[in-house]
Amino acid sequence: MARVDRLSSVLRSLLGLAPGSPRRRLIAGVVVALGIATLGLGMIAHGNLDADESQHLHAAWLVSQGRVPYADFWEHHMPALYYGLAPLTRWLADAPHVYFIARTLMALTGVAALGLVYVLGRRLGPGVGVAAVVLLGVQVRFLEYVVQVRPDPPALVTWLITVLMLVRWRESERSLPLWLAGLALGLTAALTPKAAPLGLGAALVVATTPCRASPALPRILRRLACLGVGCALPLLVLGIALAETGGVPALHGLVADVIWSNLRFPDFIKQFALGAEGTGFIALALIGVGIVLRRHRWSALRHPVHGPLLLPAAVESVILVLPRTPAIYDYTWLPVITVGAIYAGLAFARIVEWAAAGERRSAHALLAFVVLGAVVVPVVVTAGRVLPPNRNNAIQLERMRRELAHACPGEAVLDARPLAVFRPTALRYPSLVRGLRNWIKEGVIPVDLLAGDLRQARAPVGIADSRLDVDSRVTEFIARHYVREPDGLLVAGAAVDLSGRAGEANVDLLVPGLYEVAIPPGARVLVDGALATPSMRLAAGVHRISWDGAAGPLRLTVAPCAARRASVDERRQAGPTKPM
Repeated sequence: MARVDRLSSVLRSLLGLAPGSPRRRLIAGVVVALGIATLGLGMIAHGNLDADESQHLHAAWLVSQGRVPYADFWEHHMPALYYGLAPLTRWLADAPHVYFIARTLMALTGVAALGLVYVLGRRLGPGVGVAAVVLLGVQVRFLEYVVQVRPDPPALVTWLITVLMLVRWRESERSLPLWLAGLALGLTAALTPKAAPLGLGAALVVATTPCRASPALPRILRRLACLGVGCALPLLVLGIALAETGGVPALHGLVADVIWSNLRFPDFIKQFALGAEGTGFIALALIGVGIVLRRHRWSALRHPVHGPLLLPAAVESVILVLPRTPAIYDYTWLPVITVGAIYAGLAFARIVEWAAAGERRSAHALLAFVVLGAVVVPVVVTAGRVLPPNRNNAIQLERMRRELAHACPGEAVLDARPLAVFRPTALRYPSLVRGLRNWIKEGVIPVDLLAGDLRQARAPVGIADSRLDVDSRVTEFIARHYVREPDGLLVAGAAVDLSGRAGEANVDLLVPGLYEVAIPPGARVLVDGALATPSMRLAAGVHRISWDGAAGPLRLTVAPCAARRASVDERRQAGPTKPM
C-alpha cells in the first residue's frame, strides 16, 4: 500500500497535479523525455526497414534527377514529401545510410507531433498534456511509424496544427485561425490523399459551430469558404509546380494516379493501429471519451476543444472501417490514435487524482493496473523491438550495397521494393505494391508490359522478391536471364548444369559487357567456339556453350560496375586493334 501511495504521489507531482519541488519535477520530466527519446533513437537505428520507405526514398531520388511524378513515373501518393526529400537523396547519392538520416528527419516531425499533443491536452485540464505524451510516446507502433520515411509523420503534424487552429478559432471566432486551419489542411492534402476524410471532419467542425449572428446559413457558408480557400492554396502551388515541370501530362497523371487509382485501389486490407500491447491505451482512451460525454453529452461536439478533436476522429474512423475503403494499414490510424492519446491522458490524470484522494485498496489497485497495462507493458514491448542487432536490416543493407556495386549509375535494377533507391527501376512501376499486383493478376495491367520493360531495361542486378511472382511470364523471364545468389541477389547471366560427358546448350544473355565465368574443376568449356576464361566480354543475345570433362554447375554472371568500367578503360587505352 505504501508503495502505491508513493507511486500516486510521484505521478501527481510529474503531471503537475500537486505542489512539489520544481527541481524534482524538472528532473522527472527530463527522465521521461530521455526515456521516450531513447526508445525513439532505438527505433531509428534498429526498427525494421519497411518496403514503403524504399518506395518513398526512390521517388524522392527520381525527383532529384529531374523526373516528374505522374508524367515520368507512376506514383499513387501526393508528391510534397518527394520534393522535400529530393535534396537529401542528391546529397547522399549511393549511401545506404540515407535511410537513417531520413528517419532522423521524420523523427523530428514525431517530436513536433508530441508537442502538439501536449498543447492540445493541456486544454482539457491539469496533467492531461503530460499524460497524453507519455502514453503515446511509449506505444511501439507510434514510434515505429513516426520515424519511418513515409508521408504520414509530417502529415500528422500538419493535421494536428489544423486541429489546434480549429480550437483557437472556436475559442476566439476570429477568421485568421480558421484560414490557418485551412492552410494546414491543404499542406496535409499535399502530403497524403488520406487527408480527405480528415477534411470532411474539419468541414463538419465548422458547420456545427454555433453562429451568434442570424441568419446562420450564410455565415456557415462563409466559414466553409474561408477553410476551403486556405486549403486550396498549397494544392494550387503544387499544381502550378507540376504544370511547370511536367505540363498537362503531369496534372492528368496526378488525377489518374492519385485520385482515381486510390478510389478504386484493389487492396482491401484492414489493419488497426495498435496490437495487444495497446489494450490499456485503448481502454483509457474510451474511458476518457466516456468521461467527456457523461459530463457534456452531445454538447461536447460544440465544445471549443472536444468538437475539433472528436468530430474528425469519428468521421475518419467510420470511413476507415467501411468495407470498400481500400488500403487501411495500421499507420493510417495515426490521427485517430493521437486524439485517443489526449483522452487517454485525461482518464489517466483522473485515475491518479482518484487514487490519491481515496483510501480504498480498489483505487490503488486500479492505479497500479493502469500503470502496468498502459505504460510498463508498451515500454517492455518497444524495448524488445529496438534492441540491437537487427539481422533483417543488416541483410537488406548488404543487398542494397551489392545492388549499387553491380549496377553503374544510370543502369536499371530489377527490384520490386525498390531497395537500391539510387538506381532506375527495371519496371515502369517503381514499387509493386499490393494493389498493383492485384491489378496485374486481374489483367487491368497487362503483364506483357512488365516483360517488355524487363527486356528493355537490361538490368544487370536485382533482388528475388515475392512481389515479382505476379505471372509465370515474369518469373520465367527472370529464371532465364538471371542467376540467383544464396542471399537472394539476382545477377544477370545464365547457369548451366554440365553433365559428365560432352554436350552443348544455348544461353540468352540480357546485358552486354564483362562476364565472370565460374567453370567446374576438370571441365573444358567453349563459348561460341572460344575457350572460356574466368573473365570474358560477351555481347547480349544467344551464345553457344560447349563442354566436356567433369560435371558441375557453370555460371556466367555480369561483372560488378567497377570491373566493367575498368575493362572498358583498358580497351580504350589499348587503342584500336591493328588488322593482320
